[in-house]
This record gives sequence, C-alpha cells and structure tokens, in this order.
Amino acid sequence: MKYFEGYSNLSYISANEYKPYKNLTAIICCRVYRNHCKFIVGINGEKCPDKCICAYYWNPSIFDIICSRTKIPPLPIPIIGNTSLNFCGNDLEELPKNTLSGYNDIQIQLKIGKNFYQPVDDNLILTLSDGKDLKQTANPFIYCDDNITMEFQHNMSLQAIMARSAQLLHNNLNAQCPDGCSCCFNRSTDYFAINCTHSDMQFYPDLPHSIPYNATLHLDKNRIASIKPSLGHASLRKLYLFENQIVDFPFHLIPKNITHLDLRKNKLETLDDQVVDFFRDREGSTKRKIELSGNPWTCDCRAKSFLSFLRQKEPLEYIAALDRCNIFPSGTCPEECICCLDNSTVPSMIIDCKSKGLKAIPLLPTLISGESTLHFEGNFLESLPSNSLPGYAKLAHLYLANNRLTEIDQLPENIITLDIRNNSISVLNKQMRDFFDKRLAANSQLKLQLSGNPWTCTCEEKDFLFFVRSSKYIENLNDIYCGGTGKVLNLMDESDLCPSGLVHYVTVAISFMIIISTINLIVYFKQPLLIWFYEHNVCMSLAAQREFEKQKKFDAFLSFTHKDEELIEEFVERLENGAYKFRLCFYLRDWLVGVPIPECISQSVKDSKRVIILMTNHFLKSTWGRLEFRLALHATSQDRCKRLIVVLYPEVENFDDLDSELRSYMVLNTYLKRDDPNFWNKLVYSMPHVNVQQEPAPEAIELSVINPF
Repeated sequence: MKYFEGYSNLSYISANEYKPYKNLTAIICCRVYRNHCKFIVGINGEKCPDKCICAYYWNPSIFDIICSRTKIPPLPIPIIGNTSLNFCGNDLEELPKNTLSGYNDIQIQLKIGKNFYQPVDDNLILTLSDGKDLKQTANPFIYCDDNITMEFQHNMSLQAIMARSAQLLHNNLNAQCPDGCSCCFNRSTDYFAINCTHSDMQFYPDLPHSIPYNATLHLDKNRIASIKPSLGHASLRKLYLFENQIVDFPFHLIPKNITHLDLRKNKLETLDDQVVDFFRDREGSTKRKIELSGNPWTCDCRAKSFLSFLRQKEPLEYIAALDRCNIFPSGTCPEECICCLDNSTVPSMIIDCKSKGLKAIPLLPTLISGESTLHFEGNFLESLPSNSLPGYAKLAHLYLANNRLTEIDQLPENIITLDIRNNSISVLNKQMRDFFDKRLAANSQLKLQLSGNPWTCTCEEKDFLFFVRSSKYIENLNDIYCGGTGKVLNLMDESDLCPSGLVHYVTVAISFMIIISTINLIVYFKQPLLIWFYEHNVCMSLAAQREFEKQKKFDAFLSFTHKDEELIEEFVERLENGAYKFRLCFYLRDWLVGVPIPECISQSVKDSKRVIILMTNHFLKSTWGRLEFRLALHATSQDRCKRLIVVLYPEVENFDDLDSELRSYMVLNTYLKRDDPNFWNKLVYSMPHVNVQQEPAPEAIELSVINPF
C-alpha cells in the first residue's frame, strides 16, 4: 500500500488482501464485505486515539469514532464520510474546545451520555448547529441559559428536548438521569418526571438519590420483570409500569408516599395482603390510586383478601379472574360474597359471606366440578333455606357459627362439614340425628361442631345424649354444655337426666318428713321463737300480739306483800326504764291515802292490762295477797283482754296455803319461774305488745299501789 502514499486525493481502496501502510489516508475496504473497512490515519495526520475505536461504514458513509471510557483526545479527520463522536461514560465536565484537532469535523452526531456535563454553553450550540444530533441521556440535569436556547429554536433536536417539559431547566439533584431516560423539572409545580417509556428496558433503572420533588417515573412499554430497591425509589409519588412483565410487587418496595401506581398489562397473579391494605380507601387517609387491569389474576383462595379488593376496584377484572378458573358459570357469585378456588386438598370452591349482615343465604353458584364450601359466619340467619335454593343442595361444607339459628331441619344431602357453634339451638331432632348417622356411613370424614348452644338436658332428650357420646365425628365434646345448668353434656349419665322412680319417691318421702319435723319443731319451740323474734324486732307481724283494750292507764298492776318490797326495784328498773317503757302500778307509789284497800285493789286491777303477782311464801301467807290474787283471777275471767302473770319464786314448794280455787288455778295454768334464765324475755313478751297496739288517747296517767297487810 506504500505505493498509494502519494495519492492525496485517493479516498477509498477496495482490496481482498493487502499490507497496510502507516501514512495511508485512504480507507481500505474488503471487496466482498464492503463495511469491513480499515482506517489508518486522517488527513490531519492524526491516527485513531488510544482506547478509541475508529470504524468506517460504506453505507451510509459514516466515520464513527467511539471513545467511551476515554479521556478527551485529538480526533482524526477521515478523508471520506460524515463523522459521529461517541463520548459516553467519560468524566466530561465540558465539551472539548473546537480548537482541538478533529472536533470541528463532527458532522452527524455527538453522544455525551453518562458524563458529568452540566452547562449549555457556546460549544454545545456549535455542536448542535447544522442539524447535528445531541444524545445526552444519563447525565446530571442541565442548567440552561434561556437566551441561548431561544436563539437556536430552529434546531429540531433542541426543540425535541424543550418539548419534554423543559428538560434543560434548573434542578438540584446532583445525580444522573437514568440511562435511556429523559428527566424534566417544572419549577412552578415542583413536578419532576423521569420518562423511560418505550426504552426497551429489562431492568429497573437506578434513580437519583432522594428526589426532593413530586417525582413521577414512567416505565411504560418496557420489559421489566421485577422491581429492585433503589436510592430514589422511595421518593416516588407516581409510578407507571403499564405493559411490562412484572410478576411480583412486594410491599416493602411500595414507595411510602405514592399516590398513583399503574400496574396494567403485566404478569401479576396476586398482590400481598399488606399491599392491598395499603391501597384500601379509608376515611381520613391519603387517597391512593392503583390500576390493575390486564393482568392474569389468580382466583386462588390464598389471595382472598386481594380478590375482595379487586372486586371493589376492578369488578370486571374480578369476573375475569373467576372465569379464568373455570369452576362455575360466569357471573353467579353472590354480590355480597367473595368466591375463590381452594386447591389445598381437592379442588373446592369457597363462597365467603362472613360478617356481611345477611339474614338469608343468597343464590349460590353451582360448581362445575369438585366441592363447594359456604362461609356464612357472623350474620343474622334464623333458619336454613330449602334444598331447592340454587347451589345450596350441592354444598359439602357449611359454616354457620355465630348466627341466630334455633333449629336445624334441612341440610345439603352431601354435607361433610357442619359448624353451628354459638347459635340458639336447644334440640337436634331424631330426623337430623338419623341424617348424620347416614352421612357418616357414606363419608367417614363427616365433622360436626355443636358447642356454644343452649342444649336441652332432660329425660325427654336423653337420646341426644347418647347421640353426642357415641358420635366420633362431633368435635370439641367437652365444650358442649347444657343450657341453664352449665354442665358438660359429655360428662352426664342417663341417671342425671332421668332419675329412677325409687329415688323420686324417696326424695318425696324425705321432703315430707323434713316438712313435718319442721312444723313440729316450730310448734314445740313456738314461744321461744316468738319471744326471740319480739326481742330482736324480727317478723313482728308473727311475734307481736294485738291488744284489744287500748285505753287502760297502766300496762301492769304489780301485786306483792310489804315483806317483799325489796323485790320491786328490779321490776321497776327492767320494765319502766327498759326498751319498751311499760307503765306500772304498785301500792308504794300509786295508791291514794285514805281510800279503802279493797277499793284500791279493785280499781288498780280494773285500770291495768296485766296483773303481775310476785308469789313468794310471804305472799301465800298474806290475807291481802290472796285477796288481790282472787280479785285478779275474777277480773281475768270476766275480761278476756286481761292476763294474770304469776311469778313463782324458788322458795315456794307447794300451794297448800291457798284455798281450793286459787290452788286449782296454779295447778291448771302456766306461770313464770323467777329462776328461769330467760325470765325477763318471757316477762317482757307477756306484757302488752306496744309495737302493734294503737296509740292511747292522751290522758293523765296515774299509778295505784296496793298496801297489803
């Protein structure tokens, strides 16, 4: 090739085999593969810089200098073709000066991405002149002088940059815009957008650290399959992932301040419960929007919470998810409930209507294949529907806990599980018991839960006891209690429900004997009981005796001989100064001087409700004492209201000193013994009962005294 060194205008040589020459400016290309060309030296004497690649393309005649990861070198000028310079991935803080060899000859494109280039100055304007293209993605955000920008509005590439929401306006992020993306900032609204739409991305981009704006990231129409943690990810307010290949979006990757998330047309099958809870509308919480359409959502019951959320946000997507499972006819899931597919054991459709405030079981879908389960806990169901209700007769598992059921009459014929806990059922009739036994014979997996009901535990329902104790398919036997008694049904025997006849008769006999004995005791101890009641002011309607003569001056006339005057003091103290304040009449205090003794005795007996005789040996030998005794005895026989109270002192051994009439009285009537420990209580009880008598008419009260000799 040395031969062609002198041909300065020679620009192109086509050859299959050759020996290159170091000063040859002509481009040498292969005759067969014309784009396989060799560049040696430029017409300015510059060779291809170290660490750069210089390539000439025959069609469309472009000389490409690729200097990525390279410091700024002088550039060769090709003898033929339009020059494109790629300076991506260097540490450029400014463009090279035009005085440096080769830079004025850039004719097609200048790529300066992934540098630290910031200001838009004259060099950039010169570079963009004459229709040249500037590629500056992944640079720090550019400060732009508005005047220079306005001077070059005719440049189409710059117009495109301006159209993307002032990409060259001021910002303070001090970070690079993600590769393949454009970034813009609106100073009036603090709106910051990173637009990576349709960039053929396979991976989530590295975002600027801590974006201090209302940041929006557009990643629509890429091929991103997963989200990765990024320094600026948590600062996003809006995230658009329309038409990607996202298969999972865990909660910890949700930006905490996000208000809009677009996940349409991805490959998501479900979202975590935490993600669902984050985007649920709540009163007083931040409104967040999430778009979910166009994903292959699963109808698996493990995603039941998400399905409920999907039905609320995207009803058509929820229907599409159920149709995708192909387990029952489209559109037949009750409006108040959530339907899903459970594949944990056998394919089973679950209809979840828990705690919806329902009073009746709605129309149910008919399963195409497998088993169906109805969860109806926590509602207001009072009775079961007929088996003619669509879908009800085909149920295999029925959960009815915490409702208002009072009886069980109709059940699906293929029932396997029945939960009727915490209802108001008291009896399980024979028809239902026979039904369960029949079902057990057909399916050994039968399960029955009965606890929390007020079961009747009587002799009439003893068959239910046998049913419970013999049924191995009843769960939690020790939680089944008898209503009212609180006894565990499983621990009761037949004798507890149905006592034998002998026990019944013995119980009646013992009860009768107890009653008779109680009556006898009451009769025998009547007086002590009444005295005790009266003393303690208890049951006064029984203890107190009504006084028919209410206008007497004195409660009692105290009869004694002058030889027993020392005995009077304790009677006066106990009766007049005691709790009941009785009014006593006795001769030492109350008889008038000069009045005949018989007249005084007669008047004192007449004016008193009681006559108390202190019967001592002195009294028996006293003529006046026997007279008082006889007058009192005659008065009590004529007046049924008066009572004669005889207090017998221990020294009296017989009544021989009395005449026959008085002696007969003492023999035939009761009297109080002074040495009785309960003497004073008995005496007080024998006195007029002041608690039941009417108040006497106010009058002067006089006390009379007998003066026996």
